[in-house]
Amino acid sequence: MTLAEIAPYIALVAVVAALYSSVGHGGASGYIAVLSLAGLTSHVLGSTALTMNLLVAGVALFAFARQGHFRWRSVWPFLVTSVPAAYFGGRINVAEQTYFLVLAAVLLFASVRLFLPKPEGKSAAQRIPLPAALLLGALIGVLSGVVGVGGGIFLSPILMLLGWAGAKETAAASALFILVN
Repeated sequence: MTLAEIAPYIALVAVVAALYSSVGHGGASGYIAVLSLAGLTSHVLGSTALTMNLLVAGVALFAFARQGHFRWRSVWPFLVTSVPAAYFGGRINVAEQTYFLVLAAVLLFASVRLFLPKPEGKSAAQRIPLPAALLLGALIGVLSGVVGVGGGIFLSPILMLLGWAGAKETAAASALFILVN
């Protein structure tokens, strides 16, 4: 591909990075979507999305933590099981066609979630039940490992919809979750 052919994809990746980082995400699902349109293979997609994800989530975590929005209690129970589960999920070899089917399902989930009604605001974050967080962390970890994303796209709606964290606290927790996974 020539520079003129890849320039629109580079611009889209930059937009994805800016938008995702503003909500504490690394943007892997967006990079994968854009780079899939560019015709890259699953191996190139995974490594490129991982690199961009780490960079953008790191910047987001730094920014949200510096502003005092990071709360360890919002993320640690999920990390305990998600990290080994993400490693396990990443070790699962799936055929390229299966990879793109799973990827399509994940991206469809994320896009549908954008159109669902927002939850009612809650005045204070509820305590996170440890067994639920451990189970959800493991499930998110495996799925994240298979698809090659950090998992913030799954953790954020859970924290918000169940009232376990506010928006900025969720963004900070999600950024750390993405970095670690």
